[in-house]
Amino acid sequence: MQYSREESWYVIRVRSQAEQLVQVGLHKKDFEVLNPTYQALSIRKDRRKVLSKPIFKGYMFFRALLDSEKHLEILKTTGVVEILKNRKGPTPVPDEQVENVRILEKHVGDCFHGTDLVVGDTVFVRDGPLTGLRGVIDRMNRNKLYIHVDAIPGSVMIEVEPHQVQLEKDTVYSLVTSR
Repeated sequence: MQYSREESWYVIRVRSQAEQLVQVGLHKKDFEVLNPTYQALSIRKDRRKVLSKPIFKGYMFFRALLDSEKHLEILKTTGVVEILKNRKGPTPVPDEQVENVRILEKHVGDCFHGTDLVVGDTVFVRDGPLTGLRGVIDRMNRNKLYIHVDAIPGSVMIEVEPHQVQLEKDTVYSLVTSR
């Protein structure tokens, strides 16, 4: 396995919702850690709250002059699954990309990941005056989703913000797990 000869940033995969645990564990071992988060507004029926959410769920960055001993020390940290690597060994992340992530952390509002929702997905409106409505995404842009809703006697197109909906399959899953 080959290691970089200089201090570099690396990406680690962590157990689900163990980001804080890993961050504390790596800080205790004197590693520089970056757990990029953004501030998102959580809207419930009775309240609004600003939450800190991870930008990359299940992934974090750390900076080190990596060798086999430090590699093992990272892997022994509670919550760490693996260090991302290729055939040669752990893959360093360029400093410019880490700086872009730091800039992204200053964003307030939902990070809209286009891979989560695509045209043709069946969605459930979970927030706003249309709560409970189901439809199919007809088209989308950065800030709006256009949902096709079958209605009697025809069909209707509505416009909603991405944070107001969730995938229909996620709704079904949450109903099953909440019982």
